[in-house]
Amino acid sequence: MSDAPATAVDVPRDLKARAAALAPTFAERAEETESLRRLPDATIADLKAAGLHRICQPARFGGSETPLDEAVDIVAMLSRGCASTGWVAGVYTDHQLLVGMFDHRAADDVWTDNPDALVSAGFTPGGEAEPVEGGWEVTGSWGWSSGCDHADWLIVVTFLPSGAEGHPEPNFCLVPRAEVEIEDDWRVMGLTGTGSKTLHLSGAFVPAHRALPLRLAAAGGAARGQADAPALYRLPHPPCVPFMLAAPSLGIAESLLALVTDEMKSRASRGTPIAEFQSLQLHIAEAAAEIDSARLLMMRDTGEAMAAMHDGRELDLDERARNRRDQAYMVRLCRQAVGRLFGAVGGQGIFLGHAAQRKFRDIHAMSGHLALNWDIAGTTFGRVALDVDPQARLL
Repeated sequence: MSDAPATAVDVPRDLKARAAALAPTFAERAEETESLRRLPDATIADLKAAGLHRICQPARFGGSETPLDEAVDIVAMLSRGCASTGWVAGVYTDHQLLVGMFDHRAADDVWTDNPDALVSAGFTPGGEAEPVEGGWEVTGSWGWSSGCDHADWLIVVTFLPSGAEGHPEPNFCLVPRAEVEIEDDWRVMGLTGTGSKTLHLSGAFVPAHRALPLRLAAAGGAARGQADAPALYRLPHPPCVPFMLAAPSLGIAESLLALVTDEMKSRASRGTPIAEFQSLQLHIAEAAAEIDSARLLMMRDTGEAMAAMHDGRELDLDERARNRRDQAYMVRLCRQAVGRLFGAVGGQGIFLGHAAQRKFRDIHAMSGHLALNWDIAGTTFGRVALDVDPQARLL
């Protein structure tokens, strides 16, 4: 059980309104963000000024400790302006939750001296760890570290001996930025501004309290000895926190629906208002229904997860499988809606100055993420429903 102090502080609860106010600014910077292949310094400054870099940071460090259902809604709102900005904000928020699942000394290391510290990660297991007094020295390379250019701490996943018999298993390992070299290799067709570059470590020291087995992150608060921790940090990670990565798909789709609907109100084809075309009306209706369905899934699952934590109840296997299914399916729904809306824009949409082409590219890039892969999440749900061993670590 954690003996971390529980300090009550006043935290802002109008973060969604702040995100909505910033979204147009981030939309104006979308082209610059793509050109830089990372978030502009001004965007990070804006997020910090609005407190949107501390959405799920523990309240004892002055963070907002926002419930999961409210947090994903904020990330979706940011993504309406710029998907790369929303994605990185979601990643930073994910890692605030994750650090809260470590031994409380890890959070002390990250935020005591710098409450504004940001945490990025490379989650694909890799590297090597050498046992040393008090912990391990970790060496290796990890890709896909979104937002790493502005991060103060990094999390990497490597195999460490854990448990009574000391068998190697994947662990989250937390290291300061000074121990990390960033390789500028992020040249991609979508989510270009996320700066998801490769991290290199050479003998970085990881004390024992800054390592957390993925098994325990997935298990929930009771298994981690956090039965008395705030509800947010008792969540099991895989079936709950990746909604932070799915939420940007909703912001992309919602903003494109608004853009296309508004644009088509005044467009005409050979003198006939396009708004009169029944085919367009059906495209708008179906896309809107898909987007609404995705939002309802996200808000139901995250709201019920928070309710379970407040009730002191762990999520059961069926709930975990359903949430994993819905994380992937909401992205699939939003991708279908974006594809339909992009087609409705017509030839105008292929110009690089039109926001539709960027949203189309971004959501396709997003849907390739392992945590949002429909084939994995869908078959996992099906196996659980049929009482077949899911054989999946992402539950």
